[in-house]
Amino acid sequence: MRTYSSLLVICLVSGVAIAKESPATSTAEAGFNYSYLRVTTAQSTNANQNRGSGYLEYNLNNVVGLVADFGGYANRNTVTGGNTGTTFTSLFGPRFNWRKSRLVPYAQFLFGGADAGLDGSLAATGRNGFATAAGGGIDIAVTNHFAVKPIQVEYVTAQLPDVASNRNSFQNNVRYSAGVVFRLGEK
Repeated sequence: MRTYSSLLVICLVSGVAIAKESPATSTAEAGFNYSYLRVTTAQSTNANQNRGSGYLEYNLNNVVGLVADFGGYANRNTVTGGNTGTTFTSLFGPRFNWRKSRLVPYAQFLFGGADAGLDGSLAATGRNGFATAAGGGIDIAVTNHFAVKPIQVEYVTAQLPDVASNRNSFQNNVRYSAGVVFRLGEK
């Protein structure tokens, strides 16, 4: 029992020591993520899509950054009647960082567009729509120029064409991402 107590104290003390070290704010960041997108359409059809996303962030100061996020997701099992089973997103907006330690939690609200991944005659009638993403995550700084992102979770909405009726369908989606962050420059 004493060994476990000692180990617990060592972990807590080292965790506090790591948490107090605050890396410098970078001028910009580039992140590359694995992303999972859970798509739920207005017709209650659900699909799981995987692939990746990447982003660039320009930090205005220690707290506020401007983000450009691009993602591509696919599930070849959902290919039906003109739907290729892919979704692409291009989102832009502010990110609010809490840079007080090596653990950097953040929240962001992004807006832009989504591509439904339709082909053939359906693509001619329109396959793009408005999209938003709201959520947050945590970056863990390994060095002043490199960090890992264990979790980023967002609620993603999109107005995309319904394959059957060609009307806009409001989608309620969830996106999970994890990856690496490269920090460029210093403020």
